[in-house]
Amino acid sequence: MRHLPNWHRSPDRTIILLSGIALLLLIVEHINGRFWLNDFRVYYGAAQALLNGTPLYGVAYGLDSGVFKYAPAMALLYTPLALLPYGVAATIQYLGITAAFIAALILADRILRERLLGGKPSLHAVLLLTALVGIVHLHRELHLGNINAMLLCLLLLTLNALLQGREKAAGLLLGLAILAKPHFAVLLPLLVLHGRYRVLTITTVVVLAGLLAPALLVGLDGNATLLGQWLDVMREHNSALIYTAGDDHRAVNTVYSFLHRALLHLFMEPSAMEAYLLLGIIALAFGAFVLWNKLRKVPEAFPFEFLLLLALVPSITLTDTEHFLFALPLVAWTMHHLLPKAGARWLPLVAIPLLFGYGGNWEDALGPLSDRMVQAGVLGIANAGLLLLGVVLFARRGSNESTSTTS
Repeated sequence: MRHLPNWHRSPDRTIILLSGIALLLLIVEHINGRFWLNDFRVYYGAAQALLNGTPLYGVAYGLDSGVFKYAPAMALLYTPLALLPYGVAATIQYLGITAAFIAALILADRILRERLLGGKPSLHAVLLLTALVGIVHLHRELHLGNINAMLLCLLLLTLNALLQGREKAAGLLLGLAILAKPHFAVLLPLLVLHGRYRVLTITTVVVLAGLLAPALLVGLDGNATLLGQWLDVMREHNSALIYTAGDDHRAVNTVYSFLHRALLHLFMEPSAMEAYLLLGIIALAFGAFVLWNKLRKVPEAFPFEFLLLLALVPSITLTDTEHFLFALPLVAWTMHHLLPKAGARWLPLVAIPLLFGYGGNWEDALGPLSDRMVQAGVLGIANAGLLLLGVVLFARRGSNESTSTTS
């Protein structure tokens, strides 16, 4: 029987604190008349459009920028909520985001401790500080009503199923995640490199079934039209991966923008080809990292590689800042190396500035500095730094384990 939440137990204390914060924010949003959830309004409006047979793409739901950019299957998934009054549906979405964030935090911590840290006991300080580092992104996620926390939870459940050998469940969950955001197709080569072909097959079947599912409402021809419109929207959305100018700073956080502004601008003008070449180099580097782990026979390298790819996604795609929630497991990985005592003297000097850059942009506290951080792409730079630091920490542990095994 599952025990009741207990303040004196590490995970339970975190659950109580985060649930209280989310509930307080929900009350404040209602009091201030700011319970808008504009991103959720897009899903809600798209689902209503699918039910009513009205245009799905190219329509602004709520804000002028609130156009639907996802596969038709996402609109189909939200049709049950579209049958409810908006306030009720938005509250359900809000509570779902809260539950997903807390579950993802605890699940990521458990996977790290059990699979990569030799059964290290749960520490409330690690859970709480990881949550606090990500709280800016969670606040934006809750205010907008987006699905990133839910997808993070879904992908961590996928990893958990993979580690437990439940391949059908893993394939189903990963397929759903890719349907929601095709960016997670970056996980498929990892399955190939580790020979997880059955999971790959199930994932493919789920994705294909999801792409065809809206035909139940709009027919095959209507679904084909919707899929074509979706591909056009996706192509337009990802047309500029390197920030040049303007008020839209999403692209400033990509690794392509950082490398271009730091060095490559001396040799070339920003272009899609530059971004694709850099993406190819990143893919080759990651493949080499996986093969290196195989050659070293590092135990449990697969879960770290999976989590590393999750953290990489917002750095290689055009995203909003709340999408960097996918790096939260990497933040927890860093925290575990800092607490209860840093494993190396240099680690706090490197990790703390990166963690601040990732989650320390509190606009009300930083004032004009916040704008400068946004314009400089500090979030993207910090995320790339956490990726590199995470690899260094993993390599050091792998080397230590290999040395202790051979000695």
